[in-house]
Amino acid sequence: MIFCNGDCHITYQSEEALDEAVRIQAVRLFEDRGHAYLTKVSTTENTITFQYSPVVIMEAENTIEPGHKAMIEAEKFLERMEISI
Repeated sequence: MIFCNGDCHITYQSEEALDEAVRIQAVRLFEDRGHAYLTKVSTTENTITFQYSPVVIMEAENTIEPGHKAMIEAEKFLERMEISI
């Protein structure tokens, strides 16, 4: 499941614990690739959470709903990791 988590976070939550190797891979892959709007990633036993700046998206996309653009970028990142949403 993936959802907006507050004003500047997108969280992917797995029902089962994420393998430590997957969590490490998420951080490394995030750091190795450029992102249009995602600024940080953090992981817990069951989640991968992305941070974004709503103001940056609002100004760049001329929108008042920045979460949608961040959600799309987070989904693409998870797809590259072959994580089923």
